[in-house]
Amino acid sequence: MALTPPTAAEVLAYLGDTISWSNDEVQEAYEAELDAQANVCRIPADGSYPPALAEALKRRVAHNLALRALPLGVQTTASDYSVATAYVAGLDAEVRRLEAPYRKVLLG
Repeated sequence: MALTPPTAAEVLAYLGDTISWSNDEVQEAYEAELDAQANVCRIPADGSYPPALAEALKRRVAHNLALRALPLGVQTTASDYSVATAYVAGLDAEVRRLEAPYRKVLLG
C-alpha cells in the first residue's frame, strides 16, 4: 500500500502521451479531484493510501479532463441515418466501484 496519494506527475504519466491538456490543467483537475475524493472517502486509520483509491484518483482526473470538452455533459453523434444524443454521467462507473469500500456513510 502506498503511504500517500499519487502525485500530479504520476497522474500525468498515467494519462500517457495522448493527452492534450497542459500541465496546469492537469494540476488543477488533480487538486480538485483529490479534494473531492477526500470529501467522500475514508482513508484507513493507519494512514495508508490503498491502491484502489490511487487508481480511482487517476481515473477521476482523466474523467474530469475528458468532460471539459463537454461543458453541458451531452455528446451528440450524427450518422447518415440518425442523430444519437448521450448524457455523460457525473462519475465514472469504475471510480464508483473502486471507491465503494471506502465511501463515507452519512447518517441522519
